[in-house]
Amino acid sequence: MTSYNTVYTNEAELQRFIELHELEKEERLFVQIFSGIVDAEYCLELAGVVKERLPKANIIGTTTSGEICNGAMYDNTVTLSFSIFNKTSIKSKLYQLDKNFHLEDIQKELLSDNTKAMIIFSDGLKSDAETLLKDIYKMAPDIVIAGGRAADKSFKQTYVFTEKEYSDNGCVIATLSGDELFVNSDYILKWTPIGKEMSVTKADGSTLYELDGIAIIDVYRKYLGDDVVNNLPASCMAFPLLLDKEGVLVARDPVAVTENHALMYAGKFDVGDSVRFSFANIEELTDNLYEYFEKIKTKAAEAVYIYSCAARKALLEDKLRDEINILESLAPTVGFFTFGEYFHAGKIAELLNVTTTFMLLSETKKSLKEKRLITVDTKDFDPIKKALTHLVKVTTKELENLSTHDALTSLYNRSEYLQTIKRKIKSAQRYGSEFGLILVDIDFFKLVNDNYGHKIGDEVLKRFAKVLQKNVREDDFVARWGGEEFIIIANYTNKEGLVHLVEKLQKKIAKVVFSPVPKITASFGLTTYKKGDDYEELFKRVDNALYMAKHNGRDQYIIG
Repeated sequence: MTSYNTVYTNEAELQRFIELHELEKEERLFVQIFSGIVDAEYCLELAGVVKERLPKANIIGTTTSGEICNGAMYDNTVTLSFSIFNKTSIKSKLYQLDKNFHLEDIQKELLSDNTKAMIIFSDGLKSDAETLLKDIYKMAPDIVIAGGRAADKSFKQTYVFTEKEYSDNGCVIATLSGDELFVNSDYILKWTPIGKEMSVTKADGSTLYELDGIAIIDVYRKYLGDDVVNNLPASCMAFPLLLDKEGVLVARDPVAVTENHALMYAGKFDVGDSVRFSFANIEELTDNLYEYFEKIKTKAAEAVYIYSCAARKALLEDKLRDEINILESLAPTVGFFTFGEYFHAGKIAELLNVTTTFMLLSETKKSLKEKRLITVDTKDFDPIKKALTHLVKVTTKELENLSTHDALTSLYNRSEYLQTIKRKIKSAQRYGSEFGLILVDIDFFKLVNDNYGHKIGDEVLKRFAKVLQKNVREDDFVARWGGEEFIIIANYTNKEGLVHLVEKLQKKIAKVVFSPVPKITASFGLTTYKKGDDYEELFKRVDNALYMAKHNGRDQYIIG
């Protein structure tokens, strides 16, 4: 595989570029056109010129809010990318996303048994990009998806196109299929949550009306001030809302104010989602470039497609080149600045914002060259701004810890458990994932306090908490429910997995010295999430199981 990228100037220069790289000879050619010139007829004509010179090429294009080419960022230009594949087949097509659109057409026309990657460009203002992504993911969960929503500079008009047609309410899709194609997808966010967690109490798709029962405009006015509210949506780019979707931090920036003073975003919200304002983590963006490069430099890459958010470009300006150059150090880069980024990796498929997403492609597992980090001189952030960022980050973390953790044991507290279990149930309903709940009670703990005093009792609680925390999996959740009771959310597990975990905990507890207390045992209630459970029903079942374990003699577990 080989990739050549160029900024388009005129037809004569295009012809020279084609001849220089002998592109007209290629049988498997994938062309991406990124146009900062938001003119549908111009885009269509240019795509036609490319097709006339390269009749075997598969061509998709989009309008942009900026272009990326070979590590550099551009505005109001047209960037062309020519990817030559040796053993990979390419298919592409434009779909109008109206009432006549059928998802099955994509499967029939573009997919095969060895399809590895899908590039999607959709319009940036009209169609429901998030639903499109979710539906495609359900249809083909093993195909890595990347791309973005078309953009412009003024939030007025966007287009996607091929050499045959264009659309302001549709998508162009290209699929790459081959047994020897290697694909990796990842993203860079580096935004840090700030302030209190708020719950979505009224939303309709991508339109957000209320947080914590307060009108969204009033939430922005309270935390960001009148000046920001008076200049929405552009004024709040520096403080996107951040939410956690199955371990992926997703940022959401508004793209429009509705007639009834709600805010429309580039992605959806669901009632019950927990969100927080966030800000750019300048330290992580500027101080860890080499560490991140070392992390990804071993990945196979002969081409890098970058789809980054227009808001990220507006916020970071020249400093965005730092992360683009990390990717340029792997292989030639090309892409555009979007109104939302398609991201899929593993079990996660999300429409992202304020994010740099990228897809690494190669037809060999071996690195073809020694990779060294490319660096360029860019204007550094104001040191005062950087210091303030550090101050806000540290103080926010301290306040978070106070509000979410138990002061004695340093485990999460009951309030944080209730927030977490609600999110976990919602995620299980959405993705069908399994998880279990364990309620733990230290046996006869009142006798410890009565016989040895509360100071010793506190030490027993702290040691017991450490045993639990140390012996669950890294992604499990442990909280102090209250008194001598603790609760564990065991992720991605069934009843057998819960039993294995509890028996492990029993053995570990038996080995711990709780001196001067001679022996400590515990009773356990176990249950797993069942379809239709709410958090109260789930807790009632595990609480009843714990009651039976204590009633039956303690130092045992019961499955509810």
